[in-house]
Amino acid sequence: MFGTFILTIMENIGKIVSIILIIAVAMIGAVTAADTPSVSQPIGGDTGYYYISSNPSGASASVDGTSVGLTPTTATLYVTGPPGHTVTVSKQGYQTWNQYFSGNPAAGQTINVYASLVPNVQTGTIYVSSSPSGASAVLDNGYDQIITPGSFYSVSTGYHTVQVSMAGYQPYSTNIPVSATATSNVYATLTPNQQVGSISVSSIPKSASVYIDNIFQGMTNVVVGNLYAGPHTVTLKLAGYQTWTNTVAVNSQQTTYISATLTPVSSPQTGDLQVSSSPSGAAIYLNDDYKGTTMSTGPFSITGLNPGTYSVVLKKTGYQDYTTSTTILAGSTAQVSAVLQPAGTPSSTASAEITSDPSGADVYINNAYKGITPLNFQNVPIDTTQAYTVTIKMTGYEPYTTSGKISPGQYIQIDAALTPSSQPAPAENSRTIWYVIGGIGIIAVIILIAYVVMQRKKAD
Repeated sequence: MFGTFILTIMENIGKIVSIILIIAVAMIGAVTAADTPSVSQPIGGDTGYYYISSNPSGASASVDGTSVGLTPTTATLYVTGPPGHTVTVSKQGYQTWNQYFSGNPAAGQTINVYASLVPNVQTGTIYVSSSPSGASAVLDNGYDQIITPGSFYSVSTGYHTVQVSMAGYQPYSTNIPVSATATSNVYATLTPNQQVGSISVSSIPKSASVYIDNIFQGMTNVVVGNLYAGPHTVTLKLAGYQTWTNTVAVNSQQTTYISATLTPVSSPQTGDLQVSSSPSGAAIYLNDDYKGTTMSTGPFSITGLNPGTYSVVLKKTGYQDYTTSTTILAGSTAQVSAVLQPAGTPSSTASAEITSDPSGADVYINNAYKGITPLNFQNVPIDTTQAYTVTIKMTGYEPYTTSGKISPGQYIQIDAALTPSSQPAPAENSRTIWYVIGGIGIIAVIILIAYVVMQRKKAD
C-alpha cells in the first residue's frame, strides 16, 4: 500500500510539474512577443503591403514609428493586426510628411503611398542701389518691385534676375545668386538715353526668345525700341537650335533690321526644355534658379541643359505653385505645360502681362514708373475702390493709355501697339506771317521799280 501511495504522489507531481512548465512556456512566449518590435502584431498569417515612394526618393520611411527603409520601399502588415497605421516620410532639407491610413490592407493587397516632400524654405535678401537713385528695380521680370535704394526680402535661394530701369536711361540687368540668411548686393550705374534707335528682329523659325544686352525683349518677330545709338549684343534662343548671337549697330532715329536663320543642333550633347502655362505670366524656376516667364505668344525655351532630372516650379500671384520634375535627354526637347489652379483664398494683389510693339517702352501705373516692356507684373496691391491707369510711353511714339478697376487675384493682359508720332502741321498763324512777309516783299519790289522809272524820267 505504501508503495502504491508513493507512486500515486509521484504521478500527481509529474502532472503538476507539466502544467507549471506549460504555463511558464506560455508566459515566456507572451513576454517575447510583447518585446519584439514589428509593424503589426503577428496575430494572423495573411499579410498585405504598403508600397511607399516619395519625391525626391531616398527618404526615410516608417510605419507606426518602425523604420521600413528608404523610399521606394515596401512595408508588410498582418491583416488581422490592430487597424490603422501612420506612415512617416522624412528627408534632410524637407518638411516631414505624415499620413494616417485607417484599417489594414486585405490579404495580398498592396496600397500605394506617395509622399510629395516640400522643401524647407530658405531665403535671403537682395539689396539694390543705383545711380541715379529712384529707379525701378524688378525681381524676376515682375515677381516683385521696389524703388532704389531698397531690398527684396524673403527671396528663395538660387539665382535670380534683377532689372533696374528709369525713364530716360538704358535699363540694367544682372543674374545674382541668393544664399540662405545672407544679403546679395546689386549696384546699377544707369546710362542716359541721349540718342536712341531701334532693332527689328525676325527669325526662321519664329518664336525664338530675343535678348538684347542680356535683357529679355520678347519673341520673334519683334521690334525693340528705346536703344541708345551704338553697338548692342543680340541673342536668339530656341529649343532644338543653336544659340544665335551677333553684335549690331544702332543709329539714332533709325531702325536696324536683323533676319536670322537658326541652325538645328547637330550631334547634341545637351537637351532643351519648353515651358508654358495657362494663364501665362508665371515665373519659371529650374532647380531653384529663375529662368524666365511663361508668355502668351508661345512656349519659353530653356536651352543647353545637361542630361538629367530637373525640378520645375511655376509661381504666379493668385495661383497655387505648380511643381513637377522633368528628365532632359541629349538631343531632345522636354515639354512642361501647366494648368495653374487658383489659390484657395483670394489674393489681395493682382498680376498683369504688359507688352508693347516696339518693346522696351516705359510702363507707368497711376503715374508711378514700374519698368519696361515686356513686363509680367505680380504682387501689385489692389484697392477695389479706385481705378488704375496704365500708361506706356516711348520716345517717337504716341502714349498708350488704358484704365479701369481691378479685382483681387485678377490677371490682366495688355498688348499695346504704339503709333509713331506724326509731324505737326504748320499753324495758321505761321501761314499768316508768311503771307504778310510775301506781301511786303512784293510791295517793296513795286516801289523799287517805280523809283527806278522816276529816276530815268528825271534824267531824260
